[in-house]
Amino acid sequence: MNEDEARRALLLQARESDAPSALWSAEDRRWATREAVIAVGDEAPPQAFVMARTNAALRRLLPRDAAGRQWLARRAWHPAWVALAVVLGGLAGLAADQLGPPLRVNLLAPAVWGVVAWNLMVYAALPLPLPSLGLREALARWGLGRGEGPAALWAHHAGPLQADRVALVLHTAAAALALGLVAGLYLRGLVLDYRAGWQSTFVDAGTVQQALSLLLAPASALTGIALPDVAPLRLGPGGAAVASAAPWIHLYAATLALFVLLPRGALALCAALRARRRARDFPLPLDTPYFEALHPAMQPGLPRVLRLLWMGGQPGMTLFGQAVGVLDGPLTLLRSELGDELQLGPLPLGLTPGSAPPLRPWWAPWRRPPEDPLQTLREQVAAVLLVATPGVARPPWLARFDRPVLVLVNAAAAADERTAAPPALPLNGRDDGWLAEGRLLTALADLLQGDPRVARLAAGWTARQRARLDAGVAELAATLARVACAREAVADAGRLASGRAEAEAARAALGQALEAELAAHGQRLAVLLGLPALAPDDAAAATGTGTALAAPAAAMHKRVDEGRSALVAGLLGGALTGFKADVLSGGLTLGTGALAGALVGALGAAGAARGLNVVRGTDRNFVAWDEEVLLPVAQALLARYAVLAHGLAPDAARERLTLALAAQQGALCTLWRTRAKRFDNAGEAAPLAVALRRPLAEALVQALGGPRL
Repeated sequence: MNEDEARRALLLQARESDAPSALWSAEDRRWATREAVIAVGDEAPPQAFVMARTNAALRRLLPRDAAGRQWLARRAWHPAWVALAVVLGGLAGLAADQLGPPLRVNLLAPAVWGVVAWNLMVYAALPLPLPSLGLREALARWGLGRGEGPAALWAHHAGPLQADRVALVLHTAAAALALGLVAGLYLRGLVLDYRAGWQSTFVDAGTVQQALSLLLAPASALTGIALPDVAPLRLGPGGAAVASAAPWIHLYAATLALFVLLPRGALALCAALRARRRARDFPLPLDTPYFEALHPAMQPGLPRVLRLLWMGGQPGMTLFGQAVGVLDGPLTLLRSELGDELQLGPLPLGLTPGSAPPLRPWWAPWRRPPEDPLQTLREQVAAVLLVATPGVARPPWLARFDRPVLVLVNAAAAADERTAAPPALPLNGRDDGWLAEGRLLTALADLLQGDPRVARLAAGWTARQRARLDAGVAELAATLARVACAREAVADAGRLASGRAEAEAARAALGQALEAELAAHGQRLAVLLGLPALAPDDAAAATGTGTALAAPAAAMHKRVDEGRSALVAGLLGGALTGFKADVLSGGLTLGTGALAGALVGALGAAGAARGLNVVRGTDRNFVAWDEEVLLPVAQALLARYAVLAHGLAPDAARERLTLALAAQQGALCTLWRTRAKRFDNAGEAAPLAVALRRPLAEALVQALGGPRL
């Protein structure tokens, strides 16, 4: 791929190396892979697949990623930098001629010798490696910014390309400086009269003649100009140079051409050709873990099946929902969307856990050696999954099998087995369902470092478990929200009745509604998890969600009785008003004041009670579940999910959830208290279910002992 394509691929790698977010999610990543497979096929070369996937992904990513668009818009290289180097180098060369005495060429100390000496030092240093002081990374970031993300990846991969470009600029500037120095000498010589001479306190004319003959010999041979005698050119104190500097200017110009202009030009040309080649065929390695984990097409020769040798086992043992006690043949445990398979293979005949390869007879050296069963098996499997059994020694051939070993131990295994050199996982955590299986995949990834099949299998399995968990928690939250928002109206009792019978009837109806909701939830959860339908009694017995949850009485919410309020207020108001009227009139109202006061008080009290009922939403009496019931219901629903989805025992599920819910009790109680206290609460269950998802998910994951997906 070329440089621009590599930059696009590195931008995508930087975004996918970060945690999934709204900018680029796990589903976006899977979508880009599917689009690439559709575009180039499942067996495309790695480079074609990477480019197809990058182009598809950036069509979706760049509209969301302003920083990525800005980074891609920056030009990593511009030819104008070479032109700028030519201009600056030429101006520096023109100015260098003015550093010495005016209109005189000092044969021993002209600027020419400084330029030649510096370039010779550069040529001597070129074969040496660059110092490890971050120079390569600094050159790679030149023009493309600093920091993490794509700039850091670019600095890691583009160092050689940027170093060639910097070398091109520097070599061009050095050649331009030499050219400017020569041009300055000749241009000034056209209109000015340069004279040559030399002065020295310590060297004589013979020494100067020998030194200049050696240094200017290549230039003399190239130009055919014989070196003049330097003895007459020696200047005394205050003396003026009288000899023409023309032959010396020709010799110095030829020296600059031989030692600076031509070598630097050749080096600049080589740097330009290397940079052009690297820009057209950017050396982006595609055998790194990131690229290899994208799709099986990134490693065409790698088998799709990752086979583990299964040694041992216990009756009833399961992995990824499949029985793996004793295997009769290969068993596929997992499949990824990209075609990878995680497979268990049984031990071949003759290689039982306690057996050893048979000894070869004495005549074996004269016969064709038999096929080594270990060699054949070694070519078929990537690792060994060994179930450690107390008292059973490992087969001696396992030590020379030359395949990594992952040990599974149970609680009864010896301590030295659990702390053996090969990594070990506890079997007593198998009831943790996908959490323990996730630890198994993590251990396999550590054991088979760099194997992209493990990464793809783990990514696909994690995505499926995350979707399953999210769907299960959403169902739990919706059910709990409906229970929390359930209301049962209490029929009005007579004026003289207590209303206790009506309240008990409403509580009984609310309890029946709770039982029906829990039974329906069990059926919905079984369908969601792909389990056979359970009878209500079976589901309650299996998960511990029975009618005992309805035992606590539901809370009673009473409306303010408008009639009784009017009667009490009328009596009090009438008495007070009549007493006041009789006092003021001297007893002449004959009870009229009391009657008027009673009417006014009754009407005012009835109106106030009516308004209070309207504001509170308690225009009728009803019963609803309070916190004493809702928290046990939440625990029962979570326990049901843990039992059906992960195979936990009901008692173990409730025990774990008790501690997990204690950490979430504050958040749940806040949600219970903030729910509406009125009878008419239509539409409240939906937002309450959304708010319940996070604390329920946190409690469930904490109870199962695994990381949050």
